[in-house]
Amino acid sequence: MALLRAASHNRTDLPLAHFSDAQIRWAIETGLGPLLRRATAADPGARNARLWTLVEGADLEARVIADEQRRAVEEIIQVCEGRTPPLTLLKGVSICVQHYPERHLRPMRDIDILVDQAAVPIVEAQLRRLGYYQPSTYPPEWLEGSHHIAPLRHPETGIWVEIHRKLFSSDSEVSSEWVFGPQNLSTELVSTECQGRPVNRFSNELQLVYIATHWALGFMRAGGVIAMLDLIYLLRNTRAIRWERIFEWLDDSCASTYVYLLLSYLDRHHLVEIEPGVLGNLFGRQQSFGRTNLAILHALLDRYVADGRQFSWLVSARNVNRVWKSLLLPGRPSRNALLGLWYLLPYSITVTEAVSRSRRR
Repeated sequence: MALLRAASHNRTDLPLAHFSDAQIRWAIETGLGPLLRRATAADPGARNARLWTLVEGADLEARVIADEQRRAVEEIIQVCEGRTPPLTLLKGVSICVQHYPERHLRPMRDIDILVDQAAVPIVEAQLRRLGYYQPSTYPPEWLEGSHHIAPLRHPETGIWVEIHRKLFSSDSEVSSEWVFGPQNLSTELVSTECQGRPVNRFSNELQLVYIATHWALGFMRAGGVIAMLDLIYLLRNTRAIRWERIFEWLDDSCASTYVYLLLSYLDRHHLVEIEPGVLGNLFGRQQSFGRTNLAILHALLDRYVADGRQFSWLVSARNVNRVWKSLLLPGRPSRNALLGLWYLLPYSITVTEAVSRSRRR
């Protein structure tokens, strides 16, 4: 949590000695090694710390990977230029340039690109010309319902690329929501450039809703903090968010639950500044939880995402994910809470302790 606060206030003077070995290792595992390096850059004693080489190594590795990904993106844009409409950059490959102070602070597993359905085979063919290939085969029913084609990998750089034809798979809870539909996407694309070549990015408002929704659809222990960092930098570097536009999108939408959950968590820890009335408006639109449900969700984030606690044979990743999904279901909060607690019965003491601690903070 101290690292997220450092990002929120653009601090570089945190003493590395204030972090335990476990916290340093968790920061590196969850993708925040480069941020830890930046946040402690002005600490004269950092280089004498026992785990300094791990921190510096994570930062150097992230810089190398980010540079390789940058070159790959530029190459892909170049070979597609004139053959397809401008590519739309998604997720990390977009926001790392838009809002992060340094590109390598935003870890990326792959490069995500959105194109029109008609352009998918053209982009795929160009990627294959560059040497990318599909190392795995997928059943036809998966390919038919998926929001992207089978991922492609470059044999030399190891970079993965996903060519998206829509934002969510057909079986996703939000696949049919208007906010993520083609009509709304077309009005929320912003024409920008990448090394002098035209590309599209999402508006900040659509970026915010998309990040929160994608994050909330499944509980992520390692890496779950990245969406938090995305919104910290997005809100910190955006002069004004069109909240009324977001409210309009989230009318009768389950995405309102996801947006409220992430923003309320960041607000609870004073990581972002949100205009008065925004959270209240979003809470009134969501239809999944009340105070108890929200406290449980925040406690799960505190315990497993922020603090990096390990799962156990009782509190397994599978069961926590089931609890997470239960509490986010549309419907009466009391029903969702009971359903979630059903999965927690074998370890109710652990959850009670986590909720109690969450409320005391």
